[in-house]
Amino acid sequence: MAYGLKDLRMPGVMNHDALRRQGASPWNNMAHQQASGQDFAYHLLDGLKSEPALFPGYLTELSGPSWELTASLLADFAHLFAIASHGWPAMATKVAASLKDQLETDLSASDLAVSLFGDSILHADSFRQLAVAVGPTRLRAGLTTAEANALSHRRRIEILLESERTGCALGTGVAITLSWVRLTSQISQLLQAAPSSGQPAINIPGFEAQSDQTLLPPSTLNGHLNVIAQSQAARRGLLFGIGQALALQATFWSMLADRARTLAKRTN
Repeated sequence: MAYGLKDLRMPGVMNHDALRRQGASPWNNMAHQQASGQDFAYHLLDGLKSEPALFPGYLTELSGPSWELTASLLADFAHLFAIASHGWPAMATKVAASLKDQLETDLSASDLAVSLFGDSILHADSFRQLAVAVGPTRLRAGLTTAEANALSHRRRIEILLESERTGCALGTGVAITLSWVRLTSQISQLLQAAPSSGQPAINIPGFEAQSDQTLLPPSTLNGHLNVIAQSQAARRGLLFGIGQALALQATFWSMLADRARTLAKRTN
């Protein structure tokens, strides 16, 4: 099997700022739709299935010349993603705790976090293990700036997760959850392909368990969204959190794609 980059652009990533200025954001439009909470939750999750800003598009383009390039890209991704996502399980539990009364559940905050955000909680350690397994980033140029940008990304996400605006924190968490679902699937497939290149297998239990599965958000998420979405204010907050998180994600992935282009040029 071959590895590499066909095209490091991020096809299909929407410019959310431009769409908002034009009044054309699909998430803004949803806020004005008259629908039941159940229909709103369904259409929200269905729309997010095809949202390219939820994961780094360049990871899907690894199909060319060498495992060396693939490993270099994974190392750079893992290092910066570990910085950007540090503390997510704790933040997710905090968001869940703030929703307990609204959802009228007897679940503990940690169990509710899993019910809301699923594998993004359970497999957070897998991404940290990936960073160890693939080693340090090979691209030192611009690394300090990239690390600062990753930290800034995390802090901005944390602001959204700590927002007191009804629905905002949950919307942000939903975007993060679906992003992790896609990331886990892509990286699982890449790691499973390593042995066919003659390289030692990279075995990370969380990714091995997911490699042959169709990854989905937790089935309970739809029900929770249905409850929250009974309120128009909560719907607006959900969409605000999702829209802001998508814009931040797209910016972060663009930075990683720029670094991937530089790595690809140095490898060729």
